[in-house]
Amino acid sequence: MQNDVNDVIRRLDAIRESVGGERVEFVPRIEDGDLSTLEEVEDLFHPSGLLIHLQNPVFIYIRDHTVGTFVDTSDRRKLHFSVCPTLRMMRNHGRFERYRRTTRVDDVYLIDVKSGRNGEIEVPLYPCKHCLSEVNYPRYRGSYRREDRQRIVEEFRARDALEFLREKFKAFGAKTENVQPAGLSSRYSPDWPQRSHWFRKRRKFTCQKCGVQLKHAPHLLDMHHIDGDKRNDQDRNLRCLCKLCHARVHPHYTVSDRHKDLILETRRKQGLSDANG
Repeated sequence: MQNDVNDVIRRLDAIRESVGGERVEFVPRIEDGDLSTLEEVEDLFHPSGLLIHLQNPVFIYIRDHTVGTFVDTSDRRKLHFSVCPTLRMMRNHGRFERYRRTTRVDDVYLIDVKSGRNGEIEVPLYPCKHCLSEVNYPRYRGSYRREDRQRIVEEFRARDALEFLREKFKAFGAKTENVQPAGLSSRYSPDWPQRSHWFRKRRKFTCQKCGVQLKHAPHLLDMHHIDGDKRNDQDRNLRCLCKLCHARVHPHYTVSDRHKDLILETRRKQGLSDANG
């Protein structure tokens, strides 16, 4: 699908150039949507370090503000737009809460509260400071005074940020197109999150080694490249492995006690022997 779209864009560009027309960039409108599972959030994790949906940068944030105060903007949950330390920590600990994906540019966002119309209101949200640092947001990393950084946070505007992130995403694409990896590649292909999701889905989120079915907890199921080349995404080179089975393939791979207990408990409930993995 994406290759077809790119081909149409190239043809239209050629026609525009032949008649001397001015180029106008088309940015598709992306509908907001709730992200209720870990796999939906992980599908946004892009090798560029940005959160990407349909080849465009997006924001995500936690809607639930029913606990604690939301009067002060600084106390509210934050907008994320990169694979920052906060999101990596949430992924590693299996603690993803309900997120919402958005590309709103009016700087207000729908949140859930205890009061208000139907328990929902629209309020401003501050950007995640980790995200600002990760993407090297203009002036943020170079500002050493706390008050200067805070001013950048408070003056953050979604429209300007999305424009900056689109340029950063385009620069990443241009850079990777010119890279010819030698030998085995340690970098995933740009559309790896989508490939990984659909491969696991086709195999019903089941470990191909021990047979444990993890549809209820897909974050416990990894993708393994048999030949070690992370760019070789052919089906015959991929295997779905639960984290325990994956750890047996890679001695350096560690599994948290929490994830280990969850997998072992699921195996027992499904009548599988712990020795299968």
